[in-house]
Amino acid sequence: MLDSTRCLSYWTQAPAPIPEDYRAELGAQVYGCDICQDVCPWNRGIEKRRAGETPDRDLEPHVSLVEWLEASDEELRGRYDRLYFPRNDPRYLRRNALVALGNSGDPEHATAAEPYAAGDDSLLRDHAEWALERLRPLPPHG
Repeated sequence: MLDSTRCLSYWTQAPAPIPEDYRAELGAQVYGCDICQDVCPWNRGIEKRRAGETPDRDLEPHVSLVEWLEASDEELRGRYDRLYFPRNDPRYLRRNALVALGNSGDPEHATAAEPYAAGDDSLLRDHAEWALERLRPLPPHG
């Protein structure tokens, strides 16, 4: 039996905190992933889209995590109205951006997470604290 809660794409769309055990595995994924499409036995023999070929829709192959964290709710809803995110609430997109930011290894972007670590929203605060912990440099040994 398939356990959907072990699916990374499931967690980018779930209305719950992403379990810490899965956060690092998400890497830079902020919404869904194509890993399932590549490994699913039902897809064997189906021709894949060729590299560089894009659908006619206006898609973003790369997003700015900082933009997602700094954009207003209205901007995110309007920009990503084609995606499913729980209750059409952009905080779930921000949660995903915080995880990807923590996985980025780029401490220069930590300032984008700091307001969420100090905020009142417990979901975003938890994910921001996790991201900041991963972005802080380790103290020197000696």
